[in-house]
Amino acid sequence: MTSGGSPFSRLDTVPVTGSTQDDLRTALTGPEQESWPHLSALRALAQTAGRGRSGRAWVTPDDGGALLVSVVLRPLVPVERLAWLPLLGGLAVRDALAPLVEGLPWRVGTKWPNDVVALPDDPAAVPAVPGWAGTRKIAGVLSELVTPEAAQGTAAHGLASDVVPADRDEAPMVILGIGVNIGQAAEELPVPWAGSLRTLGAVGAGRGPALTDAAESVLMAIGHQLARLVGQWEDAGGDVDAADGALGRRLRAVLTTLGERVSVQAPDGEIGGLAVDVTPALVLRTQAGDTEVRAGDVTLVRVES
Repeated sequence: MTSGGSPFSRLDTVPVTGSTQDDLRTALTGPEQESWPHLSALRALAQTAGRGRSGRAWVTPDDGGALLVSVVLRPLVPVERLAWLPLLGGLAVRDALAPLVEGLPWRVGTKWPNDVVALPDDPAAVPAVPGWAGTRKIAGVLSELVTPEAAQGTAAHGLASDVVPADRDEAPMVILGIGVNIGQAAEELPVPWAGSLRTLGAVGAGRGPALTDAAESVLMAIGHQLARLVGQWEDAGGDVDAADGALGRRLRAVLTTLGERVSVQAPDGEIGGLAVDVTPALVLRTQAGDTEVRAGDVTLVRVES
């Protein structure tokens, strides 16, 4: 349940913190656990120790140019289905941002396993970046399960991996970290393949109330899309391909990785192939046959030139 038109059951905003992910993990493994229900969120205007996948630094401006938020989810799905959450979170962010670029020479999609990207209508008009071509990353999602070992004494401890929790008190606790580049100029972005709503032309230059309003609007839109998609996922028992498979088709339709030849850096070395499906692992078609690459084993995914 949400109140006052907000999609969030609780939303706290702090001016600065080390990491909203770390703060919520601490809260969910201590006596404050029950005060952070499903769809509660912690937002920071600035982070000093944010991180992305594989422990990489999550570089953000210190003046509110990016949206930084972590959302607590207690989904009523089996634990074995939780690997879909990065893609679902990415889809929620994508659906929230897509209306902002309508009429602009860009479209928004997702990139396996956890990025939200903008693709130019005319690739020749955008400088190509090795491994990314003209695509620009505008948002990222980090999904983190709070394990029973970390959350001592929770009701979720001992649930079988294929069992749907009876209620949210028994559900697995997941922290979904979301970062969206909003007001940064090109020279403020950390890597050549990054973009922002400003560099796409979706928001104006400068800081101040207009940027604050834009970030607030994006936050609410993401919250509503996340609540909608998680609800659909729960209705399907955590299986995106259940019933008529509509949710699975939707995930795949916006996933720009599919149909591309990609190079994946994994612990056993580099794997190249044609991306043909998600399970939610990425299915690569190679000369040796189809192989699944799991997100937790991947440090880098690049489109082959």
